[in-house]
Amino acid sequence: MSSPRAFTAIFRIPSPAEAELAGLRAELALLRSALAVRERALDDLRCHLLSFEGRYIRQVGKLYKQLDEWEKRVAALHPERELALAEEDDAAEESPLSQHLKSATRDPKPTITLRALFRELALRIHPDHALDAVDEARRTRLMAQANDAFRRKDLRILRRMLHGFDPGGSFFVRDIEAELAEARESLAQTLRDIAAAEADHAALAASQLADLERSCMDASRAGRDLLGEMAARVKGRIGMTMRQYDLDLSRIKRPDQGMSVESLLSADSSPVRR
Repeated sequence: MSSPRAFTAIFRIPSPAEAELAGLRAELALLRSALAVRERALDDLRCHLLSFEGRYIRQVGKLYKQLDEWEKRVAALHPERELALAEEDDAAEESPLSQHLKSATRDPKPTITLRALFRELALRIHPDHALDAVDEARRTRLMAQANDAFRRKDLRILRRMLHGFDPGGSFFVRDIEAELAEARESLAQTLRDIAAAEADHAALAASQLADLERSCMDASRAGRDLLGEMAARVKGRIGMTMRQYDLDLSRIKRPDQGMSVESLLSADSSPVRR
């Protein structure tokens, strides 16, 4: 029968710094899970509103574009109105809905910060720095993830990868203070990312587009098609503006001469019929 001492394991008691590092990493894992939940919620809301925005543009937005074109035609017949119409266009460009429409189609190029962050990350995780086959496979996988994040212009993922990368392996001399500093920075950055995601979600949920979508949902529950009603009203305005254009154009082509001085004189000099 084996002695109990044969199964006795010897455990090294972690140093205070190592215990702190373990606690920070456990907290960081929880925060990253919370961040993932918030980012998914933000993506879901963004996709939902973009889908509604497409419906709005197809049913109402294109009609507003036609109305704008006819109003510009009418204004062109009256130069004094063109300045006022231009000021209205400038004000419309500053509306929350217009800003959202422009931001939804914007395709920003990678910023200098994004490229610099990617280069710094690539220098740390590149497979050329691998110590063995296992390390090379892990670095290759990380490099693929970094390339994908760069293509998607995802600054948050690149930043988290940079601060969370631990080369590991027995050939590395462990610098516990450096690991603690990285863990603290990763923790602080993740908290900032959570706050940013929550702020973006709140701003999007309070946007003019979200308000309109909620109004449409309330109207739908009451058996109404709010977008259809809006489209009908815009069509009516288009018809009225087209009629106004025809009337103004007719007046310009056949102006009403009215009682001019010449006509009054000719009337006074004409013989009176008895």
